[in-house]
Amino acid sequence: MEYTGERFIPDSDGLEIEAEHIHRYKAISSCIKNMNVLDAGCGTGYGSFLMSQFAQNVIGIDISSESVEWCNNHYTAQNNLKFIQGSLDALPFDDSEFDCIIIFEVIEHVDTDIQTLFLKEAKRVLKPSGVLIMSTPNKSIYTDKSGYHNPYHISEFYLDDFKSYLKREFDIVKLFNQSLYLVSSIRDEEMNERRVRLIQNPGIEVEGKYMIAICSNEISALTPFDLSSIYKYDSTLSTNIASLYSGNDNNAYSEDSKQNIALSSEKDNTFSVNFKLSGNIDCNKFRFDPVENCFCICNIDEIQTDGEVESILPMNALKYYKKGFLFMNIDPQFEIKGSFNNATYLTIKGYFKIMTPVELSDFVNDMYKQMIDATNS
Repeated sequence: MEYTGERFIPDSDGLEIEAEHIHRYKAISSCIKNMNVLDAGCGTGYGSFLMSQFAQNVIGIDISSESVEWCNNHYTAQNNLKFIQGSLDALPFDDSEFDCIIIFEVIEHVDTDIQTLFLKEAKRVLKPSGVLIMSTPNKSIYTDKSGYHNPYHISEFYLDDFKSYLKREFDIVKLFNQSLYLVSSIRDEEMNERRVRLIQNPGIEVEGKYMIAICSNEISALTPFDLSSIYKYDSTLSTNIASLYSGNDNNAYSEDSKQNIALSSEKDNTFSVNFKLSGNIDCNKFRFDPVENCFCICNIDEIQTDGEVESILPMNALKYYKKGFLFMNIDPQFEIKGSFNNATYLTIKGYFKIMTPVELSDFVNDMYKQMIDATNS
């Protein structure tokens, strides 16, 4: 998808903007377990995918057919996630269908008439105890004090206007502020304390750059939602697009056989991705590319399939390093050989970690020391 600046695309907007966007989804992820969730204005679907790791079901909706097509092509194997085209002012769903609606950095992109209609539609499709979570820039900070006018924003909100708008349909509105700062953290080594003191310079704005509202008509519905948090980040989003190519001894791998899937690594950097196969392919090998355009450490620990696996070979790794093979190129690849003519699925499990600049520097230093030692011996 071409980057225009209208919607956030991971790896295209810069690390700071990415941190702002991802923090919102990370903050709510543990609160939406076992919920049916609607991601309104889902854009490129990264947030829908992140929520699908916790929610029972997630539907992403966007007015852009290009966005919906892109999402369906990139998140094909997540069974509890789907994307459809639709408009905020006429949500194509039954009454009381969702436990939670998420709409992050979208409402300012439409005019006041659509804003009003969306709020009514959100109340309609939410269950009586449902929750609406909405974020939008604080016009006072984002626009007025910065002097920057986003050309894609049609109708922004001041804080009081935002509260009044939400109160039209929801009795209970709880507000959070979000801003990105240079932060130094001191924490308990055993991580026993859940709360920390906020120490800030007097010149920092009390209001945040962004406003996040949690809304409902039942006070008890808000109990699970506490978004107060600090998001520590030092690299890009931990969701990457992996690819699988099929082939045989007579034919090289081609784009025609390519399947894409989102690869999301857990806290311990383990991953599991599942590819659906047609069951009647002429195939005795696959090429698995865990990521593109990144230096990484990756290893395949296990493959589950109704075909037969004979061998797994890293095709262009530099060496085995720590917990996996180190790929110091922009296109890491594994080759999986076997018999897959009638196979219907291929699940790949393993270890995956994108190397940070610090880790790359440490590795290069280690290699340099080894070269010096070898020269002197």
